Amino acid sequence: MRSLFAVSFLIGFLLLSGLSAADVVINEIMVQFDSDADEDLQWIELYNDGPQDIDVSGWLLSTSPIQSLIKRRDLVLPQGAVVPAHGYLLLVNDLDDTKDHDGRCFSSQWSPPAGVEIIEYGLDAPQLNLDVSGDDVHLADAGRNEIDAVWYGHGGEMGGDQAAPDVTAGSSLGRNPNGRDTDDPAADFIAFSHPTPGASNQSAPVTQRSTWSKIKLLFR
Repeated sequence: MRSLFAVSFLIGFLLLSGLSAADVVINEIMVQFDSDADEDLQWIELYNDGPQDIDVSGWLLSTSPIQSLIKRRDLVLPQGAVVPAHGYLLLVNDLDDTKDHDGRCFSSQWSPPAGVEIIEYGLDAPQLNLDVSGDDVHLADAGRNEIDAVWYGHGGEMGGDQAAPDVTAGSSLGRNPNGRDTDDPAADFIAFSHPTPGASNQSAPVTQRSTWSKIKLLFR
């Protein structure tokens, strides 16, 4: 009887873990902020549509279909990374201009809602530099099981079939409605002229930094 209970508990735990992991999606992407196509201003937003916080320590993001071996461009999320229930995790290329001190960084343009966790990845230069004409982004758990994938424009290695639309500079690519995942990027994603990092794609635009804040950041 105890053995049967233990097996049932293990099966239930594994099923719950799998369902929980599936609640995390790539929800919004900023590929090109302006005509400079500067990767410093690229970012990716993860969203958890489920009722439980999801620990994403050791999870992987890649611009190629997931393989068993980690490639140089892959990003492995650090220990302690969590996507809260019905909440967001932001992955930004250059958070506060420590990368190259050119005044162009995430914090110079956006102020996400308080409490949203932000992970900077661009100091390891080649990681997740997205092609403005088209690319693919894959999310896998720590066991290298693919959880989600998005491809846009010409689609990168995934090709153009079912690809989300290419977007103009300044617009983000986001799920509409927020969090919807039918495994068809062409149906799930649209361009948002007001990007909302760390907030719902249906909410008001995230506050952008004032010109004075940008000047102070540039000359600090």
